[in-house]
Amino acid sequence: MTKSHLLWGVALSALLPLSAYAQDPVKLPEVLAQDRIENPQKIVVDLEEDTAFPFADGGEYLKSVPGVSASRMGSHGVDPFIRGQKQTQLNIVDDGVYVQGGCPNRMDPPSSFLSLEGNDELIVEKGYNSVQYGPGGSGGTVMTKHNAPTFEEGKSSKITLSTGYNSNGVERDAGAKVAVGFGPDGYVRGNVEMKKANTYEDGNGKKVRSGFRNHSGRLDFAFSPTMDTDMKFGIQLDDTSDALFAGAGMDAPESTMYAMRGGVEQKVDFAGFNKVSASAYVSQVDHIMDNFSLRSRAGMGMLTESDTQIVGGKLTTEGSGLLLGADLKLMKQDALRYMGAQTNIYASGNEHAYMWPGVQSNQIGLFGEKTFDMSESAKLKVGLRYDYVSVDADKVDTVSARTTRSANDVYQMYYGTTWENQEEHNFGGLLRYDYAINSNINVFGSLSRVVRTADVTERSMAGDHAAAANRWVGNPNIDPEKHHQIELGSSVSYETWNVGGSAFYNKVNDYILRDNATGQDGILLADNADIYRNVDATLMGFELSGGMDVMDGLNVGLNVAYTYGENDEDNRPLAQIAPLEVGSSVEYSTEDWMTGLRMRAAARQTRADIGAVTSGQDTEKTGGYAVFDIYGKVWAFKPFNVALGVTNVLDKTYSNHLNRSSSFDNEVTKVNEPGRSFFLRVNAQF
Repeated sequence: MTKSHLLWGVALSALLPLSAYAQDPVKLPEVLAQDRIENPQKIVVDLEEDTAFPFADGGEYLKSVPGVSASRMGSHGVDPFIRGQKQTQLNIVDDGVYVQGGCPNRMDPPSSFLSLEGNDELIVEKGYNSVQYGPGGSGGTVMTKHNAPTFEEGKSSKITLSTGYNSNGVERDAGAKVAVGFGPDGYVRGNVEMKKANTYEDGNGKKVRSGFRNHSGRLDFAFSPTMDTDMKFGIQLDDTSDALFAGAGMDAPESTMYAMRGGVEQKVDFAGFNKVSASAYVSQVDHIMDNFSLRSRAGMGMLTESDTQIVGGKLTTEGSGLLLGADLKLMKQDALRYMGAQTNIYASGNEHAYMWPGVQSNQIGLFGEKTFDMSESAKLKVGLRYDYVSVDADKVDTVSARTTRSANDVYQMYYGTTWENQEEHNFGGLLRYDYAINSNINVFGSLSRVVRTADVTERSMAGDHAAAANRWVGNPNIDPEKHHQIELGSSVSYETWNVGGSAFYNKVNDYILRDNATGQDGILLADNADIYRNVDATLMGFELSGGMDVMDGLNVGLNVAYTYGENDEDNRPLAQIAPLEVGSSVEYSTEDWMTGLRMRAAARQTRADIGAVTSGQDTEKTGGYAVFDIYGKVWAFKPFNVALGVTNVLDKTYSNHLNRSSSFDNEVTKVNEPGRSFFLRVNAQF
């Protein structure tokens, strides 16, 4: 897609809904498996009602949300992308808990720990809509939400049992949820779940290394000591073992996340404020990956042991359209790679690289947000945010027994500098105007500045190696990204149809680019090691979603998303940008059952970062595809409901452009998606 085509698409997505006001009504379909779109930037999924298809983890579930793409390197650990942004450009919050994975190679991204069984809603906000969701989040925010359970009249308990089977990879799961209420507002709720999968096959019947085992559980307790006070506490465990990855040189024998959360809400009547909320959490992820315990390998072995610990909290007060608050995130991350005999990998002298050299990152944020009612039809939201960031590392001078170099030695080799503790003062904000033309048609425009500090890998990775092309080196003096975004959009909603669209332009100063070392300005070597540097970049694109009730019970849906990314510094495409993606569905529902057909499609991605000078993150231009799924749900046999269907009905062999390069199969460039699969899921509620 050329720039001229993109500009036409941007204008169309922002203005097309308004044509319904100026001309005859536009008939466009409803969004895939979603409710009507009132705000095209925000999608809310009811995790109990809208879950039909099987999913290995939260990242794979997010792929079904319009406007969300994903990168795959196995069946577990699917990593989401929104508007060309990824990883720590997205804020992912599991019911108030910020989780960062323990794997430097992102075998366990935050989305893999989302507690979908233990929560009630999944909220995806694309772009930047509020200053209250923590630092960064320039690409969007993904949140889960836990609500108080509701009970049938005369009952104070609820039990839900579930089990599922997915034929491709012999994936099966089983789970149970129990909620018990007491007092006027108190409850105890718990859930446990087990998932297990073998390696799946692509459309050619070729095995794609991808099995895993997962056990997870959560327990929450809430009560109201007074009529004006609500309190809740929870603990959570997620354990994934024997995870196989076709898109990595290692597998993950173990990855475990522990979390604790607590919060209190107090009604007040002071200086115009009516509520004060405080919350705190602790999360820890322990991760082990190696190249020998789950695959056949002769000779020396390699193993990385890593962990991430986060302590955080948030305090807010609100009233009269004003929100004031502060948040805190203290994060400690360590990763040490060993190399030696497989039978004695932890022996002294096998220390190979201090990949995350004992890095402590502290972030303290202050924010305020006010919504002004300009008229009965117009609202103006103003938000400001300040973040103080401090980063230090206590193992940058520890010398590796294998390479005889420290992290500081590696930084000096590539950047001519060594580690210095960093401090940042980052300022951002949001200005958004919403106007209701009438009760059916809304338009909005927003301006924002978002500052994202470098993550631990971008800033401090010290993946030394004898082979220069296998080195992976963070930049200790990398500057934070500054995103300056403008977005225009509109939504139209009538009784039988709706449509929403938006277009965005994001000028990024100091975009943090993972690149190959080719002797660029500020890079001392030209040996193709993975390094990080700041460049200026541009991201822009559009999204369009809609739905229409064709007749009683029959609904059709459509969604389209496109992002254009350019490295302005080097006049080449940004790597890892999804192509034009389209989803559509046709669903027929009665009181007792529903059935549907959906299409997932993508155009060819011709704007890949490949050539004589490349970052190495794109391996090829990717062909387009269209994949069809048939599905249905029956809820007539209460207390049971049954979901069943076939995914990839035509057994197509395909790969998403964002998927990892295949490390296990040299005959395949990227990790392929699963071929045809039959699934069945049964739920029962008592």
